[in-house]
Amino acid sequence: MPIYEYICRECAAEFEKLVSPHVAVACPSCQSGRVTRRLSLVGIKTTSRFSEAPVGAQGGCCGGGCGCH
Repeated sequence: MPIYEYICRECAAEFEKLVSPHVAVACPSCQSGRVTRRLSLVGIKTTSRFSEAPVGAQGGCCGGGCGCH
């Protein structure tokens, strides 16, 4: 079962919930069922050389570092 992030449309509380698909979710603060699932950002660790430096630190794309110009 995935963990989803939600925001309550009644009291604006933000919370996470471990839920099965198609299960009704209620806000833990006000018990309202008027909640919206939020887009969760996921961090991924990688070993590629492109992830070792921030974008633009070595020229970046179209800054001469990627070889496109």
